[in-house]
Amino acid sequence: MPNMEILDVAKQLEDAATDDTKHAISHIVDELRQNHFVNVLDKIAELRDHYHLDETLNKHLQWAASLCHAQLAEYEKAAAINRQLFSEADLHDAQELLLLSELAFMSDYKLARRIATAAVKELEDEDYSNRRELARGYLVLGEAEENLEKYPRAAKYYRKALDCFQTNDKRENQMITFLHFKIGMIYAAIGKKDEAVAFHQKVVQSAEAGNQRKLRIHSLISIGKIYGSKEDNEAAANYLRQALEVIEGSALQDTFVHAEALTEMAFYYFDQALLDEALPLYEQAINIYEKNESTQKRKLGMVYMQCAYCLEHKKHADIARAGNMYEKAIIALEQGEDMELFENALADVISFFDQHYPKKKRKYENQFVALTKKMQGL
Repeated sequence: MPNMEILDVAKQLEDAATDDTKHAISHIVDELRQNHFVNVLDKIAELRDHYHLDETLNKHLQWAASLCHAQLAEYEKAAAINRQLFSEADLHDAQELLLLSELAFMSDYKLARRIATAAVKELEDEDYSNRRELARGYLVLGEAEENLEKYPRAAKYYRKALDCFQTNDKRENQMITFLHFKIGMIYAAIGKKDEAVAFHQKVVQSAEAGNQRKLRIHSLISIGKIYGSKEDNEAAANYLRQALEVIEGSALQDTFVHAEALTEMAFYYFDQALLDEALPLYEQAINIYEKNESTQKRKLGMVYMQCAYCLEHKKHADIARAGNMYEKAIIALEQGEDMELFENALADVISFFDQHYPKKKRKYENQFVALTKKMQGL
């Protein structure tokens, strides 16, 4: 959860303190602002044991408890508190509903959607001067739908949120850029390629330095991938080059995102048989992928295979390194779940070893036979 929500809960809890609980609440607020969530829960329990709490203070303590349980990954406990709070909430108090929807988002997307829908309904019935609050509600709805994989609905709510901001207000430019990015990513995910490019290009044009540099990099890569999927290789390469230039020296250097951009750029050269140009990019990407424990074995295996092919067929072939890379590819792909891809890779590796290292060929032939029997259920 962004620190802003933590600060909101802390501030409102502070304001709700009564004279006799002010000292105890100040300690809870300090612990909350320092993200000491277990301590907060302990102190809330102590407070309830020693004081009679009025309805308002008890509600604010419930908000704090919900936040802490969610931060501690105790999602069921957080969701139970939020359901109770929503059942007791004033459905005409849009501000309270908005905060509750943001708390619910941390533990239960469907509940967050229900609460945000109630908040938006109330706000839509009010004067449009509440456009920023309305945007908050649409954002929760968009995020909830996105996490529930209801992508067209997510795009709809993000666009509604975008309509709440004014392009002539510089204070809102960062949020406008962020929403263009979110919509672009959603459209890319559902195959609306032209719409995705249009929104990502707005991010590229408007994203500033600092924390928005990441959005610009992601948008450049996304546009590059889209043009690559449309077989417009020159346009794809142009955007990928820009992305790699911006990544250098950024917080995304040597991250998975960097590796993805390197792999896409390498494939551009690979596809044109420019293997000497592709090879160093593949090698740099592999170095990053191998350090990232979350790298999918299928992905890593495919990059190993393409790198091995480059080593085998480049102008000055390096057969020994190619063989080593092919072997690493087989180990990775065997751990993946795509048996058809593994089968095809084994066939290529058998062909390589038959030509260059015949004694090693038998090992992979045996693997191929075992895999074939497994796929046939024998």
